[in-house]
Amino acid sequence: MEPLIALFTKKLGLNVHHFEMFYAQLKAKKVEKKEHLINEGSVCDFIGFLSSGTLRSYVRNNDEEFNNDFYFDNDFVSAYTSFLTRMPTNCNIEALTDSTIHYISHEKLNRLIEQDSAFLKLSKYISDTYFIRKCKRETSFLKYSASERLERLYTLYPGIEQRVSQYHIASYLGIKPESLSRIKLLTYINK
Repeated sequence: MEPLIALFTKKLGLNVHHFEMFYAQLKAKKVEKKEHLINEGSVCDFIGFLSSGTLRSYVRNNDEEFNNDFYFDNDFVSAYTSFLTRMPTNCNIEALTDSTIHYISHEKLNRLIEQDSAFLKLSKYISDTYFIRKCKRETSFLKYSASERLERLYTLYPGIEQRVSQYHIASYLGIKPESLSRIKLLTYINK
């Protein structure tokens, strides 16, 4: 929990008491590889902090799956639009490795905010983080080639190749696995 304490005290300017109040509301959940944390059609009632592991978020269209995000150690994880709107989500979140998540419910987070408005800093931080991630992804599809998107992915998620299969990386980039292999080969040849 050291990274979460550092977030509270260093990034958000809150104190250890705020962290302790928050931590007291958290529940822990172990998610096994290939198990879903949330499925489309359900309402997301939590924001989680990924203590360890790797998760992917994806949407289905007919029989195909399209990855739209990855979560690694110390990331916040949620079907955030559903969390905010209280409407069913259209995404799925699946564990790519055995993972541990500490999570807080919508109700408990709102109760903390009502008790102490300083918790709005945490809420804003989580919202800003999701907004920035989504904007970067959207812009990458509008502005960059597949090879440029791959380079940006490596910058955004250092070491992703050791944690996520090429199939899932290709899906996130919006290309077929064969195209990813070709891009990587051309990049290697051109170096």
